[in-house]
Amino acid sequence: MKKKNIVRIHLCSIVCFLILTLYSLSAYGGEKNRYCGEEAFKKEIQAVASKGTFTGRRSGRIYYVAVNGKNSGKGTKKHPFRTIAYAVSKLKKGDTLYIRGGTYREQIRIPAKISGKKNAYIMIAGVPGEKVWLSGKGKTSPTLMEVCGSSYLVIQNIGMKAAHGQDACGINVRPGSHHIVILDNTIQDIRVKNPQIPDHCCNAVLLYGDSAKKEIHDVLLYGNRIHDCTTGWAECISVTGNVRNVNIIGNTIRRTGNIGIDLSGNYGYCSDPAKDFPRECYVAKNQVSECHSPVATAYGIYADGARNVTIYRNTVKKCDGGIEAGAEQKPKKDVYATKNITIEQNTILDNAENAITVGGYQTDLGWVKTVKIRHNICRENGRENAILTLAKCDGVEITDNVFYNSKGSSAIVYAEFSDKYTKNIVFRRNSYYNGHAKNKTNFVYQGRTYTKFEQWKKTVGKATGQYRKEK
Repeated sequence: MKKKNIVRIHLCSIVCFLILTLYSLSAYGGEKNRYCGEEAFKKEIQAVASKGTFTGRRSGRIYYVAVNGKNSGKGTKKHPFRTIAYAVSKLKKGDTLYIRGGTYREQIRIPAKISGKKNAYIMIAGVPGEKVWLSGKGKTSPTLMEVCGSSYLVIQNIGMKAAHGQDACGINVRPGSHHIVILDNTIQDIRVKNPQIPDHCCNAVLLYGDSAKKEIHDVLLYGNRIHDCTTGWAECISVTGNVRNVNIIGNTIRRTGNIGIDLSGNYGYCSDPAKDFPRECYVAKNQVSECHSPVATAYGIYADGARNVTIYRNTVKKCDGGIEAGAEQKPKKDVYATKNITIEQNTILDNAENAITVGGYQTDLGWVKTVKIRHNICRENGRENAILTLAKCDGVEITDNVFYNSKGSSAIVYAEFSDKYTKNIVFRRNSYYNGHAKNKTNFVYQGRTYTKFEQWKKTVGKATGQYRKEK
């Protein structure tokens, strides 16, 4: 009998594994089907994800820059140019510019005429194995690299540092830019002097879509390392305004001074309200930690006014807050509300105020609609506040998540607004625990407080899941 039981257990495990695998493939369609962009660009993303470097065709010339070079030279490996800006002006479709190790105190502007084409990207890259730094030391509010309408461009293996002052920036991508790959760069020490003063801002990476006529689209940020910045009232990676098809994958972001990754809309940066928000964006496999702000709650990842965004398999830890789908602005038309946000398979650990937040935080702000929160592991978040916060939202599915604190006084779910503003919420198969007995716990939902799990379950439905202490 024992052998039969063992066989049954093994068969059961295999069946469960197969079911989960099939579910993952069918429900989620595989990661490559989540990438945002035209099909050719998705293939480029898949190649980068597979190889860790850009492998697209570059059929043009190869130039070099070195700190001991001369702009009167030929730009060859033996006779390199001296300045990056001069070398960039020489680039044509399919060309590659390699930058030798050293520190370059330059501000690089890449105009629209410096563009590649499909299957002939321009690449600007540090030589593998050599440390290349763009430095803003001694300059006032520098933007170290500005992409001004260029397309089919790769920026790879370059360090950027010491950009200080109002609106300072590591990489600024401007309207009309498209098919941009920002890969394997290091950005650090981007700072404003007085981060507590309102609207004192800087960014490590900024995609600023302030044009209604020219959108920014088809962008990949992959494998970059961004750390030790003081961005004031702005964000570390900021995607705002008229921007479409952005993929932010596999980056490491830590100690930023505010929000780690922010997709924001409805601020009026773009004059056309129908375009004034990021859409079709994929934020995946990023490691975000220690995002703290002196003036607000710094979430690791924040979709504010964006639409059609997937936040997938990220790790967010030791920030002010974990992941938020919010609406700080009220759009002119409700159709432009924050909508279609998927928060899925993320690991959210030890964030101070909460793990996941959904909704406009005031009733007179915008709505957040159609949100799927699935298969996230949330542990030790908001021990004195809340694990999951729901505000002004409509149509939120919360399925197969773990909301777990080993101790503290947190509300497991905190939704203080009435059913007029927090509606069509579905809880399924979640696991809850906040360090207390089932009859002494804390749920706040649609303005009412429940201290007993069975009361909560009766209110939201039997499918809500179970209250349990995990080993």
